[in-house]
Amino acid sequence: MLTRSEVRRIERHGISTFHDYWFNSLFAGEPYLEDGLLAYYDGRVVTLCGFPLRDVPTIKPSIYNRLAQKWVKERKAESIIFIGPKPVSLQALANEGLRLVAQEKRHRFAAELFIDCSGNPGSIFKRRVFRRAKIRDFQLTVRRGGMMSSEYFRLVELFYRQRELTGYLAEMAFALPAMLRSHKVHLIEARRNDRLCGFVAVHKPFVDICVGLFLATDNGINGVCDFLYAAMLDQAKHMGASFVNVGPSPSAGHYDFKLKWGGQPRVPPYYFVQWSRGKIARRFHTSWGPRLIRV
Repeated sequence: MLTRSEVRRIERHGISTFHDYWFNSLFAGEPYLEDGLLAYYDGRVVTLCGFPLRDVPTIKPSIYNRLAQKWVKERKAESIIFIGPKPVSLQALANEGLRLVAQEKRHRFAAELFIDCSGNPGSIFKRRVFRRAKIRDFQLTVRRGGMMSSEYFRLVELFYRQRELTGYLAEMAFALPAMLRSHKVHLIEARRNDRLCGFVAVHKPFVDICVGLFLATDNGINGVCDFLYAAMLDQAKHMGASFVNVGPSPSAGHYDFKLKWGGQPRVPPYYFVQWSRGKIARRFHTSWGPRLIRV
């Protein structure tokens, strides 16, 4: 459980999507802050975020091991997930009956990209791609989250049908209802002839950084992604942000699209490892929601 002072600290010094405790808690579990590091616990699995807050100068590798063992020994966690900028050895968990069940090396697409939305010289606001995107023949609507309408249900289902299901999309499916109904979230819509063609959800969990949470579009409509990115940057500036964290990328194409918009890596690529014991070690699950339905 986060205290009020810890919440304020995260708001002032958060930078990574993993510091966005409100959103991550929708599928990763209850948030905790220990030694400047975020952790999420869903009752069985602990996810340790190895990316420190901006006010933490350095993190010794031994801290990760100590925290992991603490969760296993004192709080009876059955599984430890570590996501951070560098590989760490959690071999000591073998003494507690855990074994290595999953591991993923870093790749450049997993870096979190940031886009300058401040309007300063040299930012994306001076780029031709921004001006071209804004003159697309879409109508723009911006509203706070609320009741999920039928057109949102339709578009989200279409979006999922057009893509291969990944662990991230499975997690997102569980988080979407709460996210779209939350007044914390701004929903930026692209419409053509009053038909919803796409939307992007964004909020501002940190003092100077907005986070793009989810973007859904109809693949059959050209230009809607660019239009939504331009509108998102305008909205983020209006909300008082200097940057938008548009997160990691699932593919080279997504990564290049964000680079086109001036994205710069400010959070290093992820290294992922999971140690587990007992029944939970028999099958890999990304988080609480997919584990419920054995995805």
